[in-house]
Amino acid sequence: MQKGLRVAVVLIGVSMLLGAAGFMFSPDAMEAQFSVVASRVDGMGTLRGDLGGLFLTLAIFTLYGSRPGKSAWLAVPVVFMLAVLFGRTVHILIDGLSQPAIRSTVIEIIGLVLLETARRKLVSDQTEV
Repeated sequence: MQKGLRVAVVLIGVSMLLGAAGFMFSPDAMEAQFSVVASRVDGMGTLRGDLGGLFLTLAIFTLYGSRPGKSAWLAVPVVFMLAVLFGRTVHILIDGLSQPAIRSTVIEIIGLVLLETARRKLVSDQTEV
């Protein structure tokens, strides 16, 4: 189970790394996927810096935390995911429930559960040093 959990965490980390690369190097292509629009050039800077930087930070801590003996580092993406879910909840309460909001919330909850499970379970991994 631990090997499968570690593989899942690496896949999450790689997907976050791809998201970071997309926002940093091709933010216009990411706009439609994430339902955001940069109306000016400084908006592109926000997509590259804020969203790209967020995904890059999540990827770094997730991939580092996937290594044997380093699962405590998964606390960082867990806290980030909780903050994102809080923001998503505020969005749903203020703006209403929509199919994209449900989809995003489900994906975030699955990611959060996997990361938190890995953070707890991989600590007891006998191969960790």
